Amino acid sequence: MAEDVCPAELSEELTKRMQGYALDVYHALKLEVYGRIDFLLNDNDEMYCLEANTLPGMTPTSLLPQEAKAVGVDYGTLCETIIQEAMKKYE
Repeated sequence: MAEDVCPAELSEELTKRMQGYALDVYHALKLEVYGRIDFLLNDNDEMYCLEANTLPGMTPTSLLPQEAKAVGVDYGTLCETIIQEAMKKYE
């Protein structure tokens, strides 16, 4: 059994470190517009990148929209932002 907790119950320092690693992975893989980088965290606060999801689910109940909602971004705004960012590639 797993419990889905969003946002994760992490310290601000640990959250910022993980977000930094997620950006590092995103850029190293040369991803564009959006993606979701998943990590495992052990009892010693050591992080391990589990996977890079280059096309995460986008239904209103998928993880990416759920994570956006946790930081104050509603589903419509998330979708519009992704579209706007994608369109910049063709300007």
